[in-house]
Amino acid sequence: MPELTIRDVFDQCQTGMQGHNKLHTALWKLHDSMPFDDFWKSFLHHLKYSMIVFNREPAVERTLDFVAKFVTSPPTAAPSTNKEDDALTGEQSLLQTMFNFLLENHNACDRAVRFRCCQLINKLLNNLGDDAQIDDDLYDRIYECMLERLRDRIPVVRTQAVFSLSRLQDPTDENCPVIRAYMFLVSRDPNSDVRRAVVSCIAPSIKTLPSLLERTRDVKDSVRQMAYTVLGEKVHIKALSIAQRIQLLRDGLNDRTESVKKTCHSKLLQMWLRVFEGNILELLRSLDVEHSTETCQQVLDTLFENTPVADLICNFDLLDDDKLIPEDKLTCENVMYWRALCENVYKRGVEYEEHLEQILPNCVTFCGYMNKFLEKLSSNYDDLMTRMELEFIGQELLILMKCFDISDQASRKHVEKFLHDMLVSEFVSPSLVEHIIPQLHNVKTNVDDLIGYLAETISEIRQPITTVETGLSQDEMRQIDLKIARIRVEVNQSREELEECVRNQEFERAAELKQTVAELDIERAKLLESAQPQTEEIRTEKDDPVTVHKCLIIICQMLQLLPIKTMSPTLQMLLESQIVPGIQSEVADIRNAAVRGLGLCCLLKQEIVMQHLPLLMQVSQVDTEGVRVTALEAMFDIIHCFGLDVIKGENPMSTDRPEQVENGEQDGDLPSENSVAECSTESEPDVETPSSPSEAAAKLVAILSAFLDSDSSELRTVAAEGLAKLLLSGRVVSSKLVSHLLLLWYNPVTEDDSHLRHCLGAFFPVFAFACRTNQELFEEAFIPTLNTILDAPTSSPLSEINAQNVSDLLIQLVNSKLIIANQNTQDNPGHDNIAVKVCNEILTNPDSFSLKLWTRILNHLDIGTDKTHLQQLKVLCEQILNVVKEKPLLKALNKFQNTIECLLDEGGAKDVTTENPSETTDNNADTSEMNTTAVADLTESEETLSKLATSFTATRAIKKSRAKSVKTPVSTCIPNLQTACKSSSAARTTRKKNVDESDIENNVFHSSQPLRRSLRTDHADNVEDARKSLEHLLLGTKQAKTGEEKSLTPKRPSKQILRDVLADLKNSSQ
Repeated sequence: MPELTIRDVFDQCQTGMQGHNKLHTALWKLHDSMPFDDFWKSFLHHLKYSMIVFNREPAVERTLDFVAKFVTSPPTAAPSTNKEDDALTGEQSLLQTMFNFLLENHNACDRAVRFRCCQLINKLLNNLGDDAQIDDDLYDRIYECMLERLRDRIPVVRTQAVFSLSRLQDPTDENCPVIRAYMFLVSRDPNSDVRRAVVSCIAPSIKTLPSLLERTRDVKDSVRQMAYTVLGEKVHIKALSIAQRIQLLRDGLNDRTESVKKTCHSKLLQMWLRVFEGNILELLRSLDVEHSTETCQQVLDTLFENTPVADLICNFDLLDDDKLIPEDKLTCENVMYWRALCENVYKRGVEYEEHLEQILPNCVTFCGYMNKFLEKLSSNYDDLMTRMELEFIGQELLILMKCFDISDQASRKHVEKFLHDMLVSEFVSPSLVEHIIPQLHNVKTNVDDLIGYLAETISEIRQPITTVETGLSQDEMRQIDLKIARIRVEVNQSREELEECVRNQEFERAAELKQTVAELDIERAKLLESAQPQTEEIRTEKDDPVTVHKCLIIICQMLQLLPIKTMSPTLQMLLESQIVPGIQSEVADIRNAAVRGLGLCCLLKQEIVMQHLPLLMQVSQVDTEGVRVTALEAMFDIIHCFGLDVIKGENPMSTDRPEQVENGEQDGDLPSENSVAECSTESEPDVETPSSPSEAAAKLVAILSAFLDSDSSELRTVAAEGLAKLLLSGRVVSSKLVSHLLLLWYNPVTEDDSHLRHCLGAFFPVFAFACRTNQELFEEAFIPTLNTILDAPTSSPLSEINAQNVSDLLIQLVNSKLIIANQNTQDNPGHDNIAVKVCNEILTNPDSFSLKLWTRILNHLDIGTDKTHLQQLKVLCEQILNVVKEKPLLKALNKFQNTIECLLDEGGAKDVTTENPSETTDNNADTSEMNTTAVADLTESEETLSKLATSFTATRAIKKSRAKSVKTPVSTCIPNLQTACKSSSAARTTRKKNVDESDIENNVFHSSQPLRRSLRTDHADNVEDARKSLEHLLLGTKQAKTGEEKSLTPKRPSKQILRDVLADLKNSSQ
């Protein structure tokens, strides 16, 4: 067999991994048989062919794996430590030479070379082994070079640099530069693969743990999945606080991506369970079951899902002979696990009834068990912590009752008696009442009977039967004592006469006296009995806050849970005697429950709405925040149920409107007067009698819309959610309201309102793509929304919104091709109308600073094939080209014009002369004429300015971006919504105006020659901006008015302005 050459070895190593060991041996023989320089020259020559390939080809990957393993493995099978050290530190060693070559070429111009250098360094370090040591100089060189590559513009190069530095980090060093660079990249790198690589490589510590937890809410599912994997494998559960554990489980088990859910269950949850040796109860004790019941329930459901029922029951050994948890083991975790296990087996169906009987006690026995628990609750009522724990246990036991079979009469009577005793007990709090009503409904299935039963129970709670002792007054007692004394005297006299008659043998007289004594004794006994205090059962009304609140909670739960359709006399009595007086209470909780009950009653009968709607409106404006939120929710439910016609004949403006925001541009974000449900922006709050029901409806919606500008986040959220539902159901039709909701969604003030953003983020695509009529509202709101953002003063939060992101979203929402019922059409009237509106906006103000945005929008529209619209747009383009003079804008407009012409040519449209569209605004030609005199006078000065400006070297601005740390819900209803997703990075960057991100990055990476320029050194760009501004002044163009509409027209002659600018530029250049 002929001896292999180096070329043969490199050819064969690409085919597969099976023969690499033999090839290693052959290559080491070649290494030993020839001078090192000759071997290295030939070896490197063949290696370079693989290092110039950027794509991850299998043959190239196998070649690099072969090279990395060959270089790091000595020729002997079991090398000693000394030989390994020699291989690492020797000047002529192959490994040292390989490192020198890679580190010298890591900054090559070709991206493939940089990528392969970093990849080979990573493979070499990983193949050295855990006990390997490298020279300090080599360590410093690798560290410096790879830190530089962390800032490479190619994401895959940065990824390999991250992997290369993983073994060079020191978690024990608080100022470790590698960890600092990792933490910078994991939060700011725009590429998800880089963030994922950092998460997989960074060493968990007290310093890096917050960054790892933050990545569980990354926008990319692969990064979140890797974060849960690392937290499960590398972070002990005891290193996390209870709040962090709950947050991890809540986010992971509720993630929108199925792979992240599986990773959270298989990696994180299973690793935590192994820490407790498979004991689920110990895992629950490490969580907060009382305040995070839903999350703990999800954990138990996830663990029960793939476990056989027999194993679950066999491992549950807390029950006694009566299948009850003993009193000494009655804890929150044990009761919750018992209840969850019974529910899980109960939901599996009749096939598992035998298993259910093994863990579920008899109904009568359980009622007795609950009576003992009620006694325990009453005895520990004064201890707040113990009472809260017992109330949670009581809630779990009440939920467990739905698993019982109460078909027999005895069980039903015991359950009914026990639940009645709990309701009337003064030691049962309102939190337990919410769980008692559903169980009573299972016992009493007839709704009318249950309503009457609960009304009697409420009467018994408010007016309980009490025993009262009634005694006589002192005068009456003295009279009785005198009568008793007189009777006693008469008795004594009669007895003496009786004895005398007996001695004289006057038996007839003796019999009469004996009868008299007996009568006197009876009379005395009656007097003594009347003197004793008497007990009497009477009903006394209790009006303490706890009792009143409990009764209102019973009414609210009854109205909410029972299928009530009409307002019965019993409910009317409860409304008048309990709910309405409760609104006047001084206790906020009582008022809140009463307002909630009033809102539920209004849903049953429209006459009640007519009577109590002004009261709800007043409460929504003058009460505490919690009560206002409840009243606002009730008002939205009423309008959603009955519509705006419910206020016919009523005066919705009888109360003051909520406070408005200070920004004037927000006042117009109310529904228009185009429909019955639209609001008038000119409505006066002091109007007392609306002239028509439509005006009353408009004013009511205006009042509700005003809550969108409230300082309270809860009121804003409720108002936004309610108005979105009204728009979606068709109860309200208003383009200005849509614009207001869009501005609220993008407003940086609502950045922390996750529920608000999630709600609106799901509403916009569903509403827009439901029908064409809804898209027309977005078309009407298109220009006003963008103008509001562009014209917002710097003091307004709206000035921080990225108008391009808003325009991209609106372009997607008005795309008629994405409507559910209009998928295959070629017409796109939504974009056609937007194009006309944008063209008219440009013609209206051709000198505006926002022309760049409008031209960008035109080129992003998907214009339809309608010839009429195309011809109109062609005419508008020609008019725009006559008034716009800036070259970048002209280039974009020419591109749009070419698109229109291509569409006309494809449709076979003929060149016809058309009139201007009706929406076109007449433009003043005088404003677009250039001041030829000024240009002629200043031609020489302008040339001087251009030469001076071009002498500066302008560097290309690098776009700043960073990874989002909070997930933003993206609706699946929008195809290709990546370009329309809004970003809050611009807002966050604006808030930190004084912080230069480039300086931060340069400081993190310790770069003496920063690759990124500082924002404060962009003088060349400032000169270019000054030159452009000067051109505007010289040409006499009108500047766009922003903020307070300050005039930009110079008061001095234009030549003097030019001289001043030239002087400034010369000074800055020197």
